[in-house]
Amino acid sequence: MRPTKIVPMVEGGVLAAVSIIFALISVYVPVLGTFVNLIWPVPIILLGVRHGYKWSILSTVVAGMIISILMHPMQAVGVVVGFGLIGIVLGHSFRSGFSPMKTMVWGSIASLISKGAVIIIVTAVMGFNPVHTQTQAMSGAIGQVVEIYRSFGMNEADLAKLAESLKAMIGMMKIILPAAFGIASVFDTYINFIVAKAVLKKLGQTIEPFPPFKTWNLPQFVLGIYGISLLAVTWLHNQPETILYKAAVNIQLLAVVALLVQGLALFYYFTDKYNLSKIVKSIILFLIFTNGLFSQALIFAGAFDMIFDYRKLRRKA
Repeated sequence: MRPTKIVPMVEGGVLAAVSIIFALISVYVPVLGTFVNLIWPVPIILLGVRHGYKWSILSTVVAGMIISILMHPMQAVGVVVGFGLIGIVLGHSFRSGFSPMKTMVWGSIASLISKGAVIIIVTAVMGFNPVHTQTQAMSGAIGQVVEIYRSFGMNEADLAKLAESLKAMIGMMKIILPAAFGIASVFDTYINFIVAKAVLKKLGQTIEPFPPFKTWNLPQFVLGIYGISLLAVTWLHNQPETILYKAAVNIQLLAVVALLVQGLALFYYFTDKYNLSKIVKSIILFLIFTNGLFSQALIFAGAFDMIFDYRKLRRKA
């Protein structure tokens, strides 16, 4: 064996072992396991950055085989298939010097593909769709919730309204699942981007960072997409079972999230401009994420900034 292969082989073995430990923690350690599960791709990313995607693929396969032996094959599917591709793609993107935005796009696509692959594999092997099973379980729990409130003395008229509200909420959750998976994929990728960047910095390797959040500026066509999707949802509201209606609702949700991000960037611009204290900023952020009125205000602020370029971030033609 050539000496040049010794270092990547040793590092690959060590990082594969770390991945296996992460998988064990994600299953057997409450609370911490949830976070560790999210950052499972980080060792794979590090190996890809240092030695290339071929070694990160090999490490992912080895980790998957050992996890399936130590735990359960379906656990290996959930962890390795669900997160391995993110690690491989992000590692290759960092090594290739992709911009943060390009890295995020490719990582998010990889994450979305992984989630779809896990659902397909579980459905094929276990004979049931895990997403459908989960939503059915939620629907079946409505009766239990109603009974709990009935035991508290709520009258039947209010109980009927409660049941209808819960059914409508679960029905909407079923519709927006595609958008939810998309948002979750971006979130997964961002978390791994930040953690891997911090670890690589400790190892002496600099990765191009995102620009300051206060300077983030999404393209204006997002507002157009939101407007079109809103018109489509309004036009098709009497046909909730049609594919067009469901597609419009999902597109509208994605556009709203984009406007919310734009609004948050504007908020951070103001906090920096007026030098707001961390306590005041934290209180406002808490209200934004817990109060619908504040969230709506921020979405409108994002739309305003997108139209009028309040922060003067766009280059003059």
